[in-house]
Amino acid sequence: MSESEVALNDQDASTEADLAGAYEEDDDEDAEPITAQKVLEILETAWTNEMCAPELLQHQTDMLELMLSQVAHMEEQMRDLEKNDFRYVVHQMELERIRYIMTSYLRCRLQKIETFTQHILNQEAAREPADKRLSPEEAKFAQEFATHMDEYFHKVATQYMPSQQRGEAEQRIVTPNLMSHVFLKANVAVSGVIVGVDDEEVDLTPGSQHIIPYQLVADLIQKNQAQLI
Repeated sequence: MSESEVALNDQDASTEADLAGAYEEDDDEDAEPITAQKVLEILETAWTNEMCAPELLQHQTDMLELMLSQVAHMEEQMRDLEKNDFRYVVHQMELERIRYIMTSYLRCRLQKIETFTQHILNQEAAREPADKRLSPEEAKFAQEFATHMDEYFHKVATQYMPSQQRGEAEQRIVTPNLMSHVFLKANVAVSGVIVGVDDEEVDLTPGSQHIIPYQLVADLIQKNQAQLI
């Protein structure tokens, strides 16, 4: 049994009930309750995908909030343990690992937002509300960051340039390289995946690993049919 399972499975049933109640799909009455261990697995996958993908992926704000609730519950239970108790040591190590995953995940997303700000905002404006990849807080940050950057560059540089050298705003937009190669592991069987410029196709089997240009498999990542490694 891993440290994660020891730390998370040692919680009382009320925590699992709280997590289940907080994550019921409105349109699916038969949805299975989600456990703390499942929330952590989803976050770990989202973290790995975000670190490896060249573009910004769908935010996991709901999972972060559930895990923060679980962390608070674990901290509350640890107050009843002696610091030299083995359970305290294991719980503390697992808490540090979970905090690192959440912090690294958010830091990676912020770095992408700061690098591809206008590109991300343009894409978000064209998406349906259900398909938005930025959380409300991230969207606010991105908009404010873009405004401040435009004001700064105008103040220190562009206002002093001849009009013909300032360039169009679209020319200054930084975009991610979606054709960069990524390491991929298939979660389910997927047939007929195009993997080359000559429309070469391969069939992915569960657990198989591949090196493929990201753009050709981006939809598989979004559908959780595959994950980056």
